[in-house]
Amino acid sequence: MLKLYHMRFLYRQLMRFRFARASITYAVRTDKSFRMHWYGLGTLVAIVLFILTPLSLTEFLLVTLAYFLILITELQNSALEYALDHLHPETHDNIGRSKDMAAGAVLLAGVFFAIVLASLLMIRLF
Repeated sequence: MLKLYHMRFLYRQLMRFRFARASITYAVRTDKSFRMHWYGLGTLVAIVLFILTPLSLTEFLLVTLAYFLILITELQNSALEYALDHLHPETHDNIGRSKDMAAGAVLLAGVFFAIVLASLLMIRLF
């Protein structure tokens, strides 16, 4: 039988999961950039690649990692932009640079995803 302490711990963990899931749902509904990546071309390319030439488990995990890296960095970019816009709504050079750097992180994640897909395609074509 679970003690009251353990039940409270489990309840808190479930609530954290609920909040995290709700934030992803909110991002899909309200953030165009995240929605583009969530439903984006990357998923389609990865699925087509998998159907046409089955991937090994390692290859599949690498493609999945690269794609989730895009989603993670886009969520962080959006969160930073919301926070900075709230804290400092007027235009400021340093705020702009911070937003640009966060967008650069998303770009780098996308480049990594493209490198992974290009490498897998080259292996299969040549």
